[in-house]
Amino acid sequence: MRDDRVVARKGLPPTDAALLLLAAAIYGGIFPVNRLAAETQWPPVGFAFAQSLAAGVTLVLAAAVTGGRFALTAGQVRTYLILGGLVVGLPIGILVSAAPHVDASVLTLVLCLSPIFTLCIGALAGLDRFDWRTLAGMLLGVAGVAVLALPDAGVVGSDGVVWFLVALLAPVMFAAANNCAKWLRPEGASSAVMAAGTLLGAAVVAGVVMLALGGAALPSEWTGRTATPLVLATAINAIFFVLFFELVARMGPTRFSIFNYLAVAAGILWSLAVFDERPAASFWLALVLMLAAMYLVLSRKPD
Repeated sequence: MRDDRVVARKGLPPTDAALLLLAAAIYGGIFPVNRLAAETQWPPVGFAFAQSLAAGVTLVLAAAVTGGRFALTAGQVRTYLILGGLVVGLPIGILVSAAPHVDASVLTLVLCLSPIFTLCIGALAGLDRFDWRTLAGMLLGVAGVAVLALPDAGVVGSDGVVWFLVALLAPVMFAAANNCAKWLRPEGASSAVMAAGTLLGAAVVAGVVMLALGGAALPSEWTGRTATPLVLATAINAIFFVLFFELVARMGPTRFSIFNYLAVAAGILWSLAVFDERPAASFWLALVLMLAAMYLVLSRKPD
């Protein structure tokens, strides 16, 4: 696996940039899928549990069919639980708990702090270079999301301050997951194996969170319409998490984290296509800012 400090000496290869855009385009589909899940009465944490479990099992079966091997050691189980908890199980529980107390647009802005936290964690650990060009790109990305979210954002009231502070843990966890995807990856483990293990770990942690919150695992009624979002989310997660581990290995956690901004834009585009919504003029400004952020971060050169 390549070291971030080596990757940082040159601009990102076009293939990696294309894969990053592909990952954002694929994962952006999860936003309209989540809306479909809500419309069919899926419990939020139950949906996170079901899609993680289904995607993890799908990847394990795919590995078996293609002659791959999904081995489990105590160390690997620990890695999968940590990554699964950081990327799905714990942050989903936090955001679901905070949602009734904090405006949704404010939570959107909170989540967009993940790339900056990724940069800070990597720099503090000495495994990534603190780079002003990268930081400028991160801030441009925040500005792009702010253009989308601020018009409808409300001020956090006094009763929501504590929950707002609790919600700040979610982007820290996503940022930690970006870095841990590199730090904790066992030597020689393929991206497909890491994706399968992480999704199964996420299912375990989400299941614990679901039980702790007293939530249901499935909708009250099971129909073909109810199954559709689960099938779509399973496919999205299975493909995306393979790309996630591949891209973090190729470009490092900080560069990969710009994905957060691109996924927001992709999610809106998917929603426009699926639900025939009309984009506001501010969307195109936000998209330009996010693409500029991507350029600054991915074209980083040595000082």
